[in-house]
Amino acid sequence: MIRCVVVDDEPLAISLLHQYIRQYGGLEMLDGFTDAIESIQYVNSNQVDILFLDILMPDITGIEVLRRLNKKPAVIFTSAHRDFALDGYEMGVVDYLLKPFSFERFKKGVEKAADFIRAKEENNDNLLPGVFVKSEYKLVKIHFQDIIYIESMDDYIRIHLEGSKPVITLMSLKSFMEKLPSADFLRVHRRYIVAIKKISFVERKRLLLKDQIEIPVGNTYQHVIRAFRSRN
Repeated sequence: MIRCVVVDDEPLAISLLHQYIRQYGGLEMLDGFTDAIESIQYVNSNQVDILFLDILMPDITGIEVLRRLNKKPAVIFTSAHRDFALDGYEMGVVDYLLKPFSFERFKKGVEKAADFIRAKEENNDNLLPGVFVKSEYKLVKIHFQDIIYIESMDDYIRIHLEGSKPVITLMSLKSFMEKLPSADFLRVHRRYIVAIKKISFVERKRLLLKDQIEIPVGNTYQHVIRAFRSRN
């Protein structure tokens, strides 16, 4: 679950975002604050992934809240004013939601935040690298090390994982390949990508993966197999 906090001096604004968070799936609202100063201590003391932060509040601005944070989550500014958008982006805010905003616009902001979280994790050696995908109306974290192979299903892909059920998401195989570390994965067929570490046996026309999973090798991908054999 992606953990969220909302800071806004208007209780109705907090209530609306809470509704959107529950509706989206894969998100958890940890707390909502009308007191911006109180929120600083909470965010600095807890693991927060996304912070929805109003800008114009009575005691302190959202920009000042952001400056006082020791731990920087993915921040989405929420405001009825356009004037602060540039300030937000210069401070590394991932999105700027102009009130009133729809659920569809909210979703776009969350997806940007998820990309930010993924990139942050990939740059942290203490965290398992992976990618977020949307599946069954939820954001799901896929750890690269758990992938056995990926299978194309026309407009969708099925990601086969070690130790859990496959995850299906609306994405092309080509697009997903671009998100994977190229040193760890091979595309061997127009319908298949395989994890190199899960390969147990290689033939010209097929691969055998973990748990005796057999994957065909396409004619146009023979050079991939030849290059793989030459390195191993």
